Amino acid sequence: MTLTKQQDKATSDDDYTSEMSHLTIGVQIQELSKRLQNTTEELHQQVRDKHGALLQQATHAGRFDAALNTLTEDVQRVRATGHRLKSQVDTQYQLVENQTQVLGRLHEVSHLLRSAGTLLTLTAKLKNTKDVLRQAELHFELGQLIEDKELKDIEFIQEERAYVISSGQKIRNLTQMQLVTGLQERNQTQVVNALKIFMNFNTLEKSLDNLLTTFISDMEQSLKECFAGTDISVLNKADAMRSPTHVASNAAKTSSRGPGKAPQLTTTQNFRAKFWKSLHWLLYDELYESCTQIKLLKTALEQINQFGYTSESSEQSIPQRFWQRVQQLLRKSFDECSQHVNQTLQEGLSKLLTSARGLEQRLNNEFQFDNELFAPLEVGYVSKCAANMKACLAGVELPGNETVDNFIRVASTELSAALIDSRLSTAIASVFIVCGKELCTKLEAQIKLGADSKQVVDMPNLQQQQNTQLANVLYYYKDSVRRMLRDLQLQFEKTTGGASGSIARSLEQADLLIGTILQQIMESIVTTISIIILSMHREPGLNTDRLSTTGPSMYMKELLEFVSRSWSHHIELFDDKELTSKCGQELAKRCIELFIHNLCILRPLSGAGRQRLKQDCQHMEQALKPLCPNLAELGKPSRLLRAMSLLIVQSAQELVKQTVGSDSLVPSYIVLLLLFGHAGAELQSPHTTANWSNERLIEWLDGHTAEREKLELISGALQRYRDNARRKNIQQYDEIYPMMVDYFEQALKAIA
Repeated sequence: MTLTKQQDKATSDDDYTSEMSHLTIGVQIQELSKRLQNTTEELHQQVRDKHGALLQQATHAGRFDAALNTLTEDVQRVRATGHRLKSQVDTQYQLVENQTQVLGRLHEVSHLLRSAGTLLTLTAKLKNTKDVLRQAELHFELGQLIEDKELKDIEFIQEERAYVISSGQKIRNLTQMQLVTGLQERNQTQVVNALKIFMNFNTLEKSLDNLLTTFISDMEQSLKECFAGTDISVLNKADAMRSPTHVASNAAKTSSRGPGKAPQLTTTQNFRAKFWKSLHWLLYDELYESCTQIKLLKTALEQINQFGYTSESSEQSIPQRFWQRVQQLLRKSFDECSQHVNQTLQEGLSKLLTSARGLEQRLNNEFQFDNELFAPLEVGYVSKCAANMKACLAGVELPGNETVDNFIRVASTELSAALIDSRLSTAIASVFIVCGKELCTKLEAQIKLGADSKQVVDMPNLQQQQNTQLANVLYYYKDSVRRMLRDLQLQFEKTTGGASGSIARSLEQADLLIGTILQQIMESIVTTISIIILSMHREPGLNTDRLSTTGPSMYMKELLEFVSRSWSHHIELFDDKELTSKCGQELAKRCIELFIHNLCILRPLSGAGRQRLKQDCQHMEQALKPLCPNLAELGKPSRLLRAMSLLIVQSAQELVKQTVGSDSLVPSYIVLLLLFGHAGAELQSPHTTANWSNERLIEWLDGHTAEREKLELISGALQRYRDNARRKNIQQYDEIYPMMVDYFEQALKAIA
């Protein structure tokens, strides 16, 4: 509301001002005077209306002013009291502070005097003590006193301080020499005492670092001299004279040589001989000596820890720190060596690894080199080995036994050298496998395929002779590799890689190529044998009783002669007797299968004909002797052949007594096919019913190995006979038919 009034007033004032602007000055003065008079009257009226309130406010204002004056006086009195208290406290505080400073100075003086007295007392004891270990303990107590900056300014103890410092330096120098001597002489007690002394001087870690640095420096110098071609006798002499106490003098003496100085050698061969002899000594002897001392140092640290001494660094880290520095030094030396030294290292990596692995074994594998340390050198070594192996095959279009001998001799040397390391042996084995594949590929390119290379009816032609020669070279290579693996077996057993297995598996290519050459001949032999056996169906007189039962049939004579001739002229020429033996067994099984299939479908047969076929079964065994001298090795096919010699002469009643099922030696379909031979002409054989030739039936039997399929074929023939008999209204079936049906049903149940 007030805001509204103010706004209304402002609006009226604006209106008034606007009206006044149109009046004359005199009129404006009169108007203003009038308005001032009105305002004065309003003020007087308001004063009269609110006179009581104004009087009350005036009274309160007087009282407040009186109270404020009283409060001001009280504040002044409190401030004066505070100043008096501050003055009293400051005086007492200054007295206390002065006394405290005096006491502090007295305490400092007392402490200095006490420390000086302790220093003098301990120094006196130090002078009267002959035991070095006890002296070290006194130096441990004197250590803080000697380092005290305030005691350095006291003149009357300067002589004692100088004596303590000089004595400590002498003890440390002597102890350093004793530590080195103790390590070299394997004196553990001396080493332990030296470490205790260093602990009392609080310099154990520094002393150990200096010792490790000395070991590495000595080895670095030896590596430089070795890479420079220095003779081992010089290295031995230098090593004997080198000691940690003469590092500075040695550095001055050897600085003139410098790394990479060209060796004064007459030939590269002479340099390499000295180089490898020196490097072997460096790794196998000098580094072994250093590692042995480090092991003794570790044992000594363990012992002083048992006595209550402690070290900031774990004793386990000493060997690790040393070995890490050794490998860093070797890695650096290998990377920064001159080109001819690097080439020597790469080509002789096996010698380097022999020395390294020998050192590991000598140290009971407590120190082992990282595999990656020698990795940069492997490329050159593997390239050298690959070049040596490939050189045996270079320019040879038709490898022979001499080529194989050279290749195996080089490969055996390279593998024997590389077997010191599993990783390297695996790499060299891979190179050998590649070169072996190249050898086999060259032989494979010379293999002849085609009709001329398959013929078996005549003596081997030129192509077949060449194929046989190639197969024999492949076998010679395979046999040479196996002999090489046997010779290196002990070395292979010491490595963890699978190099031997990889090489052995790579021989599968040679087996495959030999098998390719043999397979085409074996296929021709099988084809010819199949034709000869199939000719038994044209054998005269088998259905008459006037046939002689002695001696083999004509087809069997031909088979005997062909198998003997083809095997001796074509197969026995192969040197891979293991593979030819397998082929002979497979061929014998195939012959038996073909013979039995043709024999069981042969009809009509007389009693004399059956006796002749029985004799043929026995002659078949003789025919297979060249293929498989021991037919018993064939297993079931051999037993089935002998069983057929009995089944062919048995009557139908005897045949149906054969067992059926998986336990039966003679398959059910064989027995059923034999029963067809005892039946009359009306009961036709399955292939006759299907209007197939004998040859087609044999092919069908070869392509359908399932017993059920063969029984279904026979079932069709039996069904056809039954339908014909019903159509012709035959009153009585063939006497064989019921027996066949019963046996057929038993066979079906057996395979159900």
